[in-house]
Amino acid sequence: MTRALVIIDVQANLFEEPRAYRIDEVAALLDEKATEARAAGAPVIFIQHEEAGSVWERGTPGWEFHPSLAPKPGDSVVAKTFCDGFRDTEFAATLDRLGVDGIVVGGYASDFCVDTTVRAAASRGIPTTVIADGHTTSERPHLPAADVVRHHTWVWSRFDAPVSVATAKDITF
Repeated sequence: MTRALVIIDVQANLFEEPRAYRIDEVAALLDEKATEARAAGAPVIFIQHEEAGSVWERGTPGWEFHPSLAPKPGDSVVAKTFCDGFRDTEFAATLDRLGVDGIVVGGYASDFCVDTTVRAAASRGIPTTVIADGHTTSERPHLPAADVVRHHTWVWSRFDAPVSVATAKDITF
């Protein structure tokens, strides 16, 4: 099985106030996993969200990748405009082109783009491992970010689909 590391929406605006929950730790962890994946010859794919009129607007400073976690030569970048990394994107074609038949996922936002992409991969039968300590979100009006992260990790660990959850130290490429 060829697995790719997929890093979802870890962009510069997350490091500005109000900062995403644990963003520095999550970015550092994902950077370590990307280094490991590259060393093992596994593909690294960055999914980059864009939304006109927002901090995610293409070409704005917030839309850019943050220097602490940015694509390197040989990595793939997929642009998206919806929560689903597959919808109207080149993600599926990129997986096919790279010969990927399984993904390891981390990034932002646990409750939106990470969750939707994990579910979309599961519905396509793509074996998916979510990095338990490698996803984050922002505070929500009704629920603290830590609870959102914990909840989604729990949900994914109980899917009856090809989805599993593991800590970064337990994932190898």
